[in-house]
Amino acid sequence: MHLFDFVRVGSVALIVALSPATRSGAAEALPPAPALADAKEGAFRHLQAFQEIATANGGTRASGTPGYDRSADYVAEKLKAAGYVVRFEEFEFPYFEDRTPPVLSITQAPEAEAGVRTLTNSGSAEVTAPLRSVKLALTDTPAASTSGCDAHDFDGFARGAIALIRRGTCTFQVKAENAVAAGAVGVVIMNEGTAGRTDDFSGLLNKTVAIPVVGIAYDRGRALERRLSAGTVTAHLAVDAIAGTRSSRNVITEPQSQGGGPLIVVGAHLDSVPEGPGINDNGSGSAAVLDAALVLADAFHRAPGNVQFAFWGAEERGLVGSRHHVDALTEDERGKIGVYINLDMVGSPNFARFVQRSPEADSELAASVRQKLVAEFKDRSVPVEERSGGRTGTDDAAFFQKGIPTVGLHTGAGAPKSQAQADLFGGTAGKPFDACYHKACDTTANIDRGALEENARTLVRVLEAVLPRTAGAGDAKAAAPEPQ
Repeated sequence: MHLFDFVRVGSVALIVALSPATRSGAAEALPPAPALADAKEGAFRHLQAFQEIATANGGTRASGTPGYDRSADYVAEKLKAAGYVVRFEEFEFPYFEDRTPPVLSITQAPEAEAGVRTLTNSGSAEVTAPLRSVKLALTDTPAASTSGCDAHDFDGFARGAIALIRRGTCTFQVKAENAVAAGAVGVVIMNEGTAGRTDDFSGLLNKTVAIPVVGIAYDRGRALERRLSAGTVTAHLAVDAIAGTRSSRNVITEPQSQGGGPLIVVGAHLDSVPEGPGINDNGSGSAAVLDAALVLADAFHRAPGNVQFAFWGAEERGLVGSRHHVDALTEDERGKIGVYINLDMVGSPNFARFVQRSPEADSELAASVRQKLVAEFKDRSVPVEERSGGRTGTDDAAFFQKGIPTVGLHTGAGAPKSQAQADLFGGTAGKPFDACYHKACDTTANIDRGALEENARTLVRVLEAVLPRTAGAGDAKAAAPEPQ
């Protein structure tokens, strides 16, 4: 899941299906293959492979790193062995990485602050300067913050100082650019203090700025404000990072046949954040999509037609891989896509079951898919919550912003679970759906395996209901060309 400016928008997973009356060439129900009847290790075995890859490559699978490349190779090899024609889709993306951990310390308390995180596209510099707060509006009950969102928030700001700003209702980019215009030599953004926004955090600046920009926890920001209210505070802020361009690749299967019907694209982002292995975000979505592709090829005795499976790179860098793919399609090619199915975070430890659709009006196919997806959960007597409206922080945005309907599954990210959601789904109210979101602890130990396999099985059942058995290419075990 991608942290987009000031909001870490939850990634939504998507799924597709036609009603029995509208599907072409439909056949008997999928037989009770082991992966369906007793799916305890289906998707999880791929997560174990992703974890091994990350462990052997510096603890990360971020795009532009060997860990991502090995993950892409693993997915391509599994798909090829099942009979899919697989290609790598190359693209370039802006790359940013800390050479050394960022530092924030206070002269009056010279030990370095823990829990300081660099914002992507921060400037690299080391500065020591007075710290000045910017319209923090701190109260005992934190509310939404506009700190730093207006140039007038910096009226009276001393040029050459470091700005202490509170996260809130405008993008990090706006805050940073207003600080630069006011003469700040560095920016420290404290978390907002509202639900789900208390810990230290990273984020994305859309464009590189010339000064260092870091994120800290809400409580640390309050502690700094208390020091400021007692007198002058001098801060030492250092960011040492590299920025440039690197190449990455999507892993995509070629659809075997469209059989006169619409194409279904099923996707998940394969990359992690640099801070960790990304086993829930988004190894879980990738594992579920990969396992669905393998189960369907086995059940159909060939690579099924009318479907394309995609594994996106550089989602965590700004949805780069999926946007590259959709932008490269012609209008005619985009028009043949009936629905996009995206899975992003489907194994959260404190999970919910969310079904989401894109903000555009449902097409007949997308509406049928969403209804069938909900029915899959309800038929098993498990609760599900439907959501509508767009999300700008995961790969479905690349599709629905071009007018392609999307439907999605999601089990929750870094936001806290409400009491109503805990009553509905179980788990712990007030705690994040995934407390290891975008952290090094997002390992295989961070996965609810029941939620993961439930979502993987649901995806298989929905796809099996809509994909034609009569149209498509030859045997699943036939030789396929090497990925290009």
